[in-house]
This record gives sequence, structure tokens and C-alpha cells, in this order.
Amino acid sequence: MATSSAALPPMGNISMIGIWIETVLYGVNCVMYGLCMFMLLRGGKVPTVRWVLLVMCTILFLLCTVHVGASVRQLLEAFVYAPLGAPDYSTTYWLDYVTTLHVLKDNVYSTLLLVQDFILIWRLYVVFMCDWRIVVFPVILLASSVASAYAISAISMLPNAGLYGTVGTLIISTWVSGLILNVSVTGAIAGRLWWMGRTIASLTATSTNRFASSIYIVIESGAINVVTGTAMFALTISNSPAASSAVDVASQLTALAPLLIVVQVAQADRCHHIPSDDFSNMVLTTKDEITFRVEVPGEQDSHQDLALDTAAPSRSPSFVHRDHKFLQDILHSVTSSLL
Repeated sequence: MATSSAALPPMGNISMIGIWIETVLYGVNCVMYGLCMFMLLRGGKVPTVRWVLLVMCTILFLLCTVHVGASVRQLLEAFVYAPLGAPDYSTTYWLDYVTTLHVLKDNVYSTLLLVQDFILIWRLYVVFMCDWRIVVFPVILLASSVASAYAISAISMLPNAGLYGTVGTLIISTWVSGLILNVSVTGAIAGRLWWMGRTIASLTATSTNRFASSIYIVIESGAINVVTGTAMFALTISNSPAASSAVDVASQLTALAPLLIVVQVAQADRCHHIPSDDFSNMVLTTKDEITFRVEVPGEQDSHQDLALDTAAPSRSPSFVHRDHKFLQDILHSVTSSLL
């Protein structure tokens, strides 16, 4: 018995540390969720498109609450309610992967990934002006990743489910699908925001990309997802005893990333506002003509107006003629997807 006990990894200590980190991150999520609700509900009437974020953030918070609650219950069963006379029960308890609480936590984590990726795809859909074609490939990746994750939970409950058999293949499939999904969608959103910022800068004669902070926030959130998923994959494939506890930490980080975007974008929202004086160098006169105000070199406070005929074949100004509406559409799509 002594030899068998010595061969067991210190799962009690590992699990306790993992759950302790999880509870700390859950405290952060509580604060972030409260800030999200304040940001999303402020200003009275909530736009319809913002309800998607509100509902999804609430689901994320509820799921991570269930996960941390199950973890605390596991601590009680392993250390407080341990049966008398059971040797090394605080260690062997964590090696039983078919207990109700363990299966519950695995499925909650898979659902957290589903909701997180849904929010990411929804942001992509909105920032591309609700073009459904742009989300077809990400939806296929999401379906593949989630199906593999739930299949892992189901097959792991079967006897003799080896890591390098079907379960190992599903783990690789889940990680690859999730990695491609997060990198491609995050890159597409960041690229779209960069293009929108350049378009606004060219129309308003400014050199600053108004969405630079949002781009950094989106990339930062995507990096959290990629690093977390890669660490989980490495621990699981290497059969590390810390893999199970890593799920506890990853579950809270999965909920944290979308909440972080909402709060940070709300703080930087003033950078997305286009003041009216940005249009001072662009004056619309009639439907058939656009007048640009040009400063006269060498003469202070002097200018002359140059008329551009919209019927000129050399350039179609229809895009410029709808500048204000176009800019408002851009701002609406960005704020609706991120905040």
C-alpha cells in the first residue's frame, strides 16, 4: 500500500491550488460582470442588438458560477466529508473522472467554450454589416469543436477510454478547430476594424485610427483564448496530473475574455465618437454637387470653394455623398459588436 500511495501524484494539493486560483478569477469575473451590466444597461433604453451581448454575458457568468460551485463542493467531499477508514481518499477522489461533479464541470466548460465562440462569431457578423456569408466557415469550425468537446466528456465516462485512442483524437480535433476559429475570427475582426478606422480617417481628413484601442482589445482577448487553449492541450496530451485542475482555471478565463472586451471598449468609447467639426472640410451643397473647402496657401483665414460635379466620369462621388450615413453605419456596427 505504501508503494501504491507513493506512486500517486499529489492530486489533493494540485486540485486545491487550482480551485483556489479559480475562486480568485471568479471574484474578478463578478466585478467584470457587474461593470458589463452597468455599461450595457446605462442610458435607459437598450438597443435591440445589444441584448445579444447582455444575454450571452449573463449566461457566461451563470456557467462560471456553476463551475466554481461544483469545485467548492468537490473540496468538501474530498477533505471534509471523506469516509472514515479510506486511505488516501483526498488523493484518489480526484482520480475518479466519472463522478457527477467531475462530469458536470467538464460539460459546463464545454458550454462555456460554446458561448464564448458564439459571441466571437456574432461580433464578426455584426462588424461585417450583418453579412451571413462571412460566418459560414467559423460556424462550421464551432460545430466541429463543440461536438468534439462534448464527445470527449461522454467517452471519458466509458471504461478503458484511453487517452491515445478515440479520446486523444478528439482532443486534437477540439484544439485544432478552436485554434483556427479564434485566430481567424479575431484576425478578421481586427482587420475589419483597421479598415474602418482608415476609411473614417480618409473621409474626415485625420491621421488617427479611431479603432486602434478596440483592435488591441480584440487581439488581447483572442490571445487569452489561444494561450489558454494551447496550455490545456499541452497538459492533457502530456497526461499531466495538473490537466484536470487546469480546467478549473480555464473555465474562469473563458468567461473573463468576452467580459473584458465589453468593459474596456466602454471605457474607450469616447475615442469612437466623431465630432461634428471633423466634417468642416467637407461641405455638401446639392444632390448634384459636392463642394470641398480648400485653404489658400500664404493667406491667413482665406479659402476658396472647389465644386465637384457628381456626373463627372472620372470619379463617382456617390460614396462620398453618403459619408455621414456611412460613418454612422460603421460606428453602429463596431459599438454593437464590441459593446
